[in-house]
Amino acid sequence: MKNDRIRQLTIAALIAACLAVTSWIAALLPSAIPLTLQTFFVILTALLLRPRWAAASMLCYIALGALGLPVFAGGKGGAAILVGPTGGYLVAFVIAAYGGALIAGPTRRPHRLPWREVLAACVMILIIDIIGTVWLAYSAHLSVTAALAAGVLPFLIGDAVKAAAALAVARLLSRHLSRY
Repeated sequence: MKNDRIRQLTIAALIAACLAVTSWIAALLPSAIPLTLQTFFVILTALLLRPRWAAASMLCYIALGALGLPVFAGGKGGAAILVGPTGGYLVAFVIAAYGGALIAGPTRRPHRLPWREVLAACVMILIIDIIGTVWLAYSAHLSVTAALAAGVLPFLIGDAVKAAAALAVARLLSRHLSRY
């Protein structure tokens, strides 16, 4: 039991750190929403951690950024980012990670059903896109159609690729982590 907590805490902290690092690698498309590898790590979080730990990892990342550390996309930081156009996507990370971990099921199961992991990844992308788009439309005074065009459509293929990569990496890591 104690070893499992330490393992969950370690993975949660490492993923929060990876989120912070990958946010610096933000290539801005002609869109209000930056392209990063963060979706990959949000999905990976849900596939490797229990629901509360997955949400805690995302909350840790958001708290670091809200405190002013430059961990948000493009090396930005501060609470103002959370109420800006990308704030909905950041908040959605917490909800998506928790929900995705619930759908994926127990992390200690050696042969977890792959369809549950795929479903979890799809639902997570949907949660992030819905909450992010609604907030983008509200905060940037856009129509929902314009917000979808700016914040979702340019990223669909990339999100699918990141989800597939996260599924593959989670499978590999789960095999190795189950030994400990």
